[in-house]
Amino acid sequence: MSRLAVKVVAGAAALVVMGCGGALAFIYSGIYDVTATTPHDPLVGWAMHETYERSTDRAVAGLQAPENLETPEAVQAGARFYKDNCVVCHGAPGIAASPAAQGLNPEAPLLLKATRKNNPAKMFWVIKTGVRMTGMPAFGKSTPDETLWQVAAFLHKSRGISNADFAALSAR
Repeated sequence: MSRLAVKVVAGAAALVVMGCGGALAFIYSGIYDVTATTPHDPLVGWAMHETYERSTDRAVAGLQAPENLETPEAVQAGARFYKDNCVVCHGAPGIAASPAAQGLNPEAPLLLKATRKNNPAKMFWVIKTGVRMTGMPAFGKSTPDETLWQVAAFLHKSRGISNADFAALSAR
């Protein structure tokens, strides 16, 4: 190996050691604010959101929603599950998120906004597996896939739903 190559490798190794040392110093310093009442630093918020988007996109690649996903029965069953399990954090038309959910950081998205896409496969996967460090639980541990697909169907079909329509659709 030439002298130049040795110097380049040694320099790269020194940079890695210094970077790791700096990261450990930052972690152990305790200076980063982890409270739920303070928003993330924009760079950290961006990094976490992009990590979430790329991870979920990769996880659902090739995942196909069942045929005839959005039947009236499936959408209604999904609406009832959503009302019983999801409204507490995500709210619904005419129903605000609970006080506990208002303290989440990041805050839970409003899943029924008219502008959301709510890709059924992505919604199914997120509902089934949950999302670390967000408060989103993994319903797949306690709920059959069929039910989770029904929630995904409801979320996809019912974006922009009115208060009255949500109340009627989610009624028992």
